[in-house]
Amino acid sequence: MENLISEIKRIANQNPQGFTISLPNLEHVKSGWIVALKETQNSFGDEGLKKVIETSLNTSQKLGGWKEGKDFYWDTVITFDTKEDAIRAGIENGQIAIYHIETASLIYL
Repeated sequence: MENLISEIKRIANQNPQGFTISLPNLEHVKSGWIVALKETQNSFGDEGLKKVIETSLNTSQKLGGWKEGKDFYWDTVITFDTKEDAIRAGIENGQIAIYHIETASLIYL
């Protein structure tokens, strides 16, 4: 787990504006609509990252992160092929927005 944590932190430092990766291979997700899971909202710091890694490995196998201020925020995320499915999942997960990777656009819900 410590190796995985340090590799994710390396990726995060290279992509502070945000990133989405697959676990455990750490490949960048390159397409789809991204929706964060409710149970990992407000996860930050090392403890938050550990929680998100465990949740991601047991669910979608995808993790996202971004830097806000001095902290990195982490989320278990699900990818969807259609905007409609992502909107539905975003509402079900209490999200304020969903993100489309190919266009780098945010849709507020």
